[in-house]
Amino acid sequence: MTDDELNARFAGLEASLQASFEASIKAEGVTTRRHFDIVAEALRADIQIVAKGHDALRSDVAELKMGQLRLEQGQERLDVRQQAVEFRQGRLEERQGRLEDRQGHLEEGQKRLEERQGRLEERQGRLEERQGRLEERQSGLEGRQSGLEERQEHLEDHQKALVTEVRLLAARLPA
Repeated sequence: MTDDELNARFAGLEASLQASFEASIKAEGVTTRRHFDIVAEALRADIQIVAKGHDALRSDVAELKMGQLRLEQGQERLDVRQQAVEFRQGRLEERQGRLEDRQGHLEEGQKRLEERQGRLEERQGRLEERQGRLEERQSGLEGRQSGLEERQEHLEDHQKALVTEVRLLAARLPA
């Protein structure tokens, strides 16, 4: 075989190999391209999922921040209310202390009034006893007065009788 034949055969083989390589590379390129398209689609889907998740997280974080802000505002209002309640409780405790003091004074006053009432009841009992004795004495004096009135009437009658007798005696005497 001559060089030209060999060269031609090599050139044919080279062209055939080249065509085969090109076809193989082209086929492999198409397969690789399809594979990368599938991978790219899968990556796009994954990226969209991650993006949606990121948006959802951003939205959730924003909602959480708003919720936290509302909670902090609520906490501030609760703190203000608690301070107001504590202030009112302090005033109520002061008022309760004053009321307890006043109740103590009232109980002392009531005790003094009860003692005074007891003394007054004792005094009333003694006065009623004295009134009973005075009524008895008055009854006795009325009885004595009645007796004295009868005696006075008797004496007046006796005096009249004596006056009459003296006049009769005087009328009998010579003048």
